[in-house]
Amino acid sequence: MKGWSIFSHSVSMVLRNFQAAIQIFLVPTLLVFAVVFAVVYAVFQSGIIPVGQAVNMPLGSVSTGFLLQMAAVWVVVMLISIWGVVAWHRYVLLEEMPEGWIPRLHTSNILIYFLRAVQLAIVSVISLIAVAFIGSAFAEAAGYFGVAILIVLFIAVALFLSRLLVILPAAAVGRAISLSDALEATKGAVPALFLLGVCVFLAQLVVELALSAVAGIPVFSLVLQLGFAVILSLLNVSIMTTLYGHYVEGRPV
Repeated sequence: MKGWSIFSHSVSMVLRNFQAAIQIFLVPTLLVFAVVFAVVYAVFQSGIIPVGQAVNMPLGSVSTGFLLQMAAVWVVVMLISIWGVVAWHRYVLLEEMPEGWIPRLHTSNILIYFLRAVQLAIVSVISLIAVAFIGSAFAEAAGYFGVAILIVLFIAVALFLSRLLVILPAAAVGRAISLSDALEATKGAVPALFLLGVCVFLAQLVVELALSAVAGIPVFSLVLQLGFAVILSLLNVSIMTTLYGHYVEGRPV
């Protein structure tokens, strides 16, 4: 039941430190919303993407310069988001208390965290492409049995990638951990990670059911959707913190 213990510990972490979470994440979150709103407003005002055609507009009709600008905006948004995430990891793991409403800016940790996240993204894409290629061959050759194999392979990859997540909190606290180090530290953690994944899935399912129940109330449902999105994001960050604290530092859960 260690997977449940990790999940409940992470939920408790959020609830027990909710005021600190607000202090750490409020300003970065507002900045992210402000950047996204400003960019979307500027794009539609400039006429680059006409209002009403954003969804159906073919990618080939968008200039390379515009795509590069959007990539730059994405990097800025990621760095601002990571600013808060790093502060949260350090608050929990190093007891670095927030002072005021602006989190401490650990520039080097934020940049390393971003690069490690990119590294994980690359590993994820390569792994998923390989599984999709192998699994689709099984699915075509063996029908439903092949589909079952494909599902098992995707679960196996998800568990493999989950074991690598501890490199991110490590970057936040200034500790260098390689991918092989992460796999060594999480050896034997697959059953717990599987149960943890089930718990996270069920939590997200409950959120989706709650949102669907109030879908007919526009303003309230939007506020609730944003609130749940923030809470689930904080929960996921806390889960990564717990995984690092338990499997790398040996803390109890």
